[in-house]
Amino acid sequence: MDDILLNTEEYILKAKDHIDCWDYIQAKRLLMELLEDQPDHGRAHQLLGWIYASQLNQYDMAEVHFKMAIRFEPNHATTYSDYIYLLKMTSRYKEMIKFAERAEKVDGINLAYIQRNKAEAYEMLRDYKKAISTYSEAIINTLDEDLISCCEGGIERIARKIKIKEQLDYITTLNVA
Repeated sequence: MDDILLNTEEYILKAKDHIDCWDYIQAKRLLMELLEDQPDHGRAHQLLGWIYASQLNQYDMAEVHFKMAIRFEPNHATTYSDYIYLLKMTSRYKEMIKFAERAEKVDGINLAYIQRNKAEAYEMLRDYKKAISTYSEAIINTLDEDLISCCEGGIERIARKIKIKEQLDYITTLNVA
């Protein structure tokens, strides 16, 4: 049993080394080998999903692996962040909000990161009140200055969008009259 665990961890570490060196094809090969032997290995599914989503733009395959990762290792916080990224890249904002609410309850999750992405989903759905509120929550829940700046930028962007919408609404009323 210890040999299997060591071998599994070696596969994961070697795959991560290949990812760090931008050798995604080799990392993918190692992860696929591991999954042939242990199809229920959540971390391998998570890493494979990340490769498919962020490097190969194969979002359907990425989603399959992220869902498998959550099924087999439901407390691995990184998978939730990666899946949020996938939903964002595929413009699935309503799903993103629902999934973010689930992710916010996972121990070890980067709560502010999840909230920032949730705020962006609200913004894209033009629910500006919820977006501003969620950006504000993210600011409160982080010490990361870059994330704070990003959230402040989101709030400022929404203010510009609201102003533009008001101008367009005004122009529309002029054209009707």
